[in-house]
Amino acid sequence: MAKWLHGMPEPNVGYYVHHHGAGHGVRAASIAQALQVPVTLIGSQLPEALPASVQRLQLPGDTAQGMRVERFDALHYAPLAVDGVRERMALLAQWFREHWPCLLVVDVSVEIAVFARLCAVPVIYVRQHGARDDAAHRLAYESASALLAPYPAEMEAPDTPQWLRDKTTYSGWLSRFAGTPCATPQSGESGRVLIITGHGGTGLSTALIEAVARQCPERQFRVAGGLAPEDAAAGSAVTNLQWLGHLSNPAQEMRCAEIVVGSASDSLVGEAASLGCRYIAVADDRPFDEQRRQARRLNALNVAIGLEHGWPAAPLWPALFDAALGLDPGRWRGWANEAAAAQAARFIEDTLMKTTQTQPFRNPGV
Repeated sequence: MAKWLHGMPEPNVGYYVHHHGAGHGVRAASIAQALQVPVTLIGSQLPEALPASVQRLQLPGDTAQGMRVERFDALHYAPLAVDGVRERMALLAQWFREHWPCLLVVDVSVEIAVFARLCAVPVIYVRQHGARDDAAHRLAYESASALLAPYPAEMEAPDTPQWLRDKTTYSGWLSRFAGTPCATPQSGESGRVLIITGHGGTGLSTALIEAVARQCPERQFRVAGGLAPEDAAAGSAVTNLQWLGHLSNPAQEMRCAEIVVGSASDSLVGEAASLGCRYIAVADDRPFDEQRRQARRLNALNVAIGLEHGWPAAPLWPALFDAALGLDPGRWRGWANEAAAAQAARFIEDTLMKTTQTQPFRNPGV
């Protein structure tokens, strides 16, 4: 970590966590645990389980009944007559004032990032996949002191401008399973398919899962996540299908599956990469075509089967499973490593030191 000026207050890191989907919170908790300076997670839906060393600042919601939302090229979300928005910004400004010198990591919100910059607080903006060349994203990227991409540089879209690449530090995928022994081509149980349903909304349905299982009677299907029929506890009417419910740690299920199916989100793709899974990444509908772009890139690199147009009909799945068996899990190697969170933390600390010290470092011992 960079050295801090002698006699100055202890530096702090704030980490803003977007409320949609679980991936932002998982990523934030992983990086926060690796930071060697005080850190506060900030948001309206923060992870429940955090290390004791990590503080939290709970923000009110940013919606209200009858609110007026106008569209601007340079802002994504700036409603009128919402008390929660004023309270959120007041709490943020108070945190900046009380914790200076500080830096804010934003994952993600253009408006939060710009507000911090207008408060003279340096920002590290977390990049995501997708067509994010609009005026609002450009404002966030240009006004940020640095950019962090929580994925490998190889996953960068070919049309990304060079200035954006140059400003970005790539951590590799941050996975809670990094460092876990990888699956081997022989370790997955023959014919077993694990389907993981996420938290951010999906086009997948229980009816489609049951239809796929019926279409592939030679395979055994296990489904992890909140998606399940109302009578799942009584057992599935489809003999080769089992509903597992929510799993706090699906690593063992992922390692034991011959094929894993899930969304094209950063968190799930990173977990599949760190465990060396044969993965079918299905793009769910997200702003700016985030998951479609990621699925397309995975396909181009031949590390997973990327389905950018959503969940196919049941008759198409036998061929998809056959194609997945042809994937080489070894191609994931090096793309999700156990040092990714620590490397991201060191980058944040270095940026904090560089952007908040107002005079050159002088060794007090000299």
